Amino acid sequence: MPASTPAPAPDRGADQLPPNCGPTTQQLAILDAAIATAIPAFGSLAPNASADIKGRKHSYLNLPGLLEAVRPALLAQQVIITNSIGLVPGGFVVATTLRHSGGGWRLSQFPVLSLTSNSAIGSAATSGFRVNLQLLLGICASDEEAAHEVAAQAPAAAPTPMPWQPPAAAAPPAYAAPPQQGYDMTTAAPPQQAPPANALQWQPAPTDPSAYV
Repeated sequence: MPASTPAPAPDRGADQLPPNCGPTTQQLAILDAAIATAIPAFGSLAPNASADIKGRKHSYLNLPGLLEAVRPALLAQQVIITNSIGLVPGGFVVATTLRHSGGGWRLSQFPVLSLTSNSAIGSAATSGFRVNLQLLLGICASDEEAAHEVAAQAPAAAPTPMPWQPPAAAAPPAYAAPPQQGYDMTTAAPPQQAPPANALQWQPAPTDPSAYV
């Protein structure tokens, strides 16, 4: 009996990778192309809900509105959305994945601190799902109130420094001559005035010694 020939190993294509392996570059390229095609077909991303956080109004697009806006266009490109919760030390993470029929996928994880009540956990999971999905799709609902808050908290622009210049030399004080019978020193020489009749007149000292006896 002839020896049996072992069957050829099956061809492990990109869609048959072991579970622990991530998507290939080609699979990611196909997924990204599908998302890029779907984005122009998204519905309205305008905020449809609001909340008061520490006295400040915050507007946002809630999760049902977000899914309604993006899911039909993604499904048309064979992209599905999955969401799950995983436990980690000190809390849990909300893991959201976009998966393409060709095997490509992208994951975003939103960490949540440990919570005690079921309602708090559910609210955090919903918020994490909404944030993850917007990050994966590269979209964000507009929020004018939040934008104003960010602008108000932004540091003021630093003043433009002036170039250094040496200090200017102090100008000498302007001389103002006292008025002298209408005489202005800046325009003409002083007028010659005759001494009074009884004024002492200067005489040169005598040169004869007998004059001092």
